Amino acid sequence: MATARAVERSLRRNVLDLCWGAWSELGVSGWSRTHVTWAIDPEPLIVFTAIADLDPRLRDEALDWCIRNSRHLSRVRLRHLVLQQPDSTGDKWGYFAATVNAHAGIEWPRASKPLPYTVTGRSILRPLSEPSMVLLRIRAMFGLGARSEILRCLLFSHNKQFTAAMLASATNYAKRNVAESCDTLVQAGVLATREVSRRYYYSLANPGPLADFVGALPELVVDWPLLLEVLGLFLEYANVALGASDQVRVIETHKVAERVEDALADLGLDAPDRMKGAAFLAAWDEWMIECTKELALGRWPGDNTYSTRPLV
Repeated sequence: MATARAVERSLRRNVLDLCWGAWSELGVSGWSRTHVTWAIDPEPLIVFTAIADLDPRLRDEALDWCIRNSRHLSRVRLRHLVLQQPDSTGDKWGYFAATVNAHAGIEWPRASKPLPYTVTGRSILRPLSEPSMVLLRIRAMFGLGARSEILRCLLFSHNKQFTAAMLASATNYAKRNVAESCDTLVQAGVLATREVSRRYYYSLANPGPLADFVGALPELVVDWPLLLEVLGLFLEYANVALGASDQVRVIETHKVAERVEDALADLGLDAPDRMKGAAFLAAWDEWMIECTKELALGRWPGDNTYSTRPLV
């Protein structure tokens, strides 16, 4: 059974490598491109990078990219995502947001005091024609706002029909803005709607032509907010386990397994079955490390059935 320190180090390294891979796809100066087949969702990646504080160099390069490319990013989504984070992470986000604001002349939400920072100038914006940039490409086509996020969600989701409330949760936009955008898209013939028990469900009217128009598509479109939430809980568990007895580690293992159970099911990740004692601790730690290692390499753990191709 691995020591708590070894587990914590492995998890941090793997999660950091995943973040570097995702940022490299956006155009941050990194070592290698490991996630060329993934669609990268920038706002949850930005928030996670700011609050996880995994590596000062990653933070600085992410700041550089955000400062240079803030026009492509949604302040509305950032605000909703930050509000979902624990209160204890507010200071880290506040410093990050304030630093971007100071250098880019914008107003990201919940900013506090800027960090001492010199722009590196090493980041670029990768061509939006690349498959990994499809989410930013959709924004370039349809504008920065709820409309683009609705189309992105409907194009890549397994669930073909959404209510406005479901779309608001999935896009990190307010329900009112989503409902108004959906009505506009229905009027334009882009979305179809049907009423069930006094609820309106929206779907793409013609997903095939939309997918063709959007262009090159990635192999994997993951729920980045949910995935990064799970990884954040893994890191929190690993930190709590440091210096704890094996008995306490077993208890913490069951706690984190219960907390992420529904999220793992939604992501299609199969965690070890619950068992008593140190056997579950060993199985859980081994699975977490292997799972995050696969993610860091740009591979979806297991049989890769989570891949969400467009609904065509």
